[in-house]
Amino acid sequence: MERNNTYTTPNPAASFATYGMSDELLASDLLSRISVLSLNDKQCLIRYISEEVDQTEEDPWETQDTSDLEPYTLEELRARLRESHAAYLRGEVLTAEEAREELRKEFAWLS
Repeated sequence: MERNNTYTTPNPAASFATYGMSDELLASDLLSRISVLSLNDKQCLIRYISEEVDQTEEDPWETQDTSDLEPYTLEELRARLRESHAAYLRGEVLTAEEAREELRKEFAWLS
C-alpha cells in the first residue's frame, strides 16, 4: 500500500503559523506572500477583503459609549497647533506627494 506523504490541513488558516511572531514580522510575512500573487489574484484578494469588511463593519457611533466624550477646548486645539507647527519647523512632516511616494514604495505590489 502506497502512502501519501503530502500533508494537508483541514483549516487553511492553520498553515499560516504565527507562533511567537511579532505583528511586524507577521505583516512582513503576509506582504511577502501577497507579493508573489499575480495582479489578477491581488485584485481578487482586495475585492474579497473589501466584501468581508463591508459585511462585518459596525458603525462605531452605535457600538461605542460616547456619553463621556467632550469636545476639545480652545486651549487644547491651540496646543495641538503649536505641536504641529514645531514638528513642521523641525522638518518632521511630509508633503502630500512625499507621503504618496512612500506609500507607493511600501505597497509597490499593489501597482
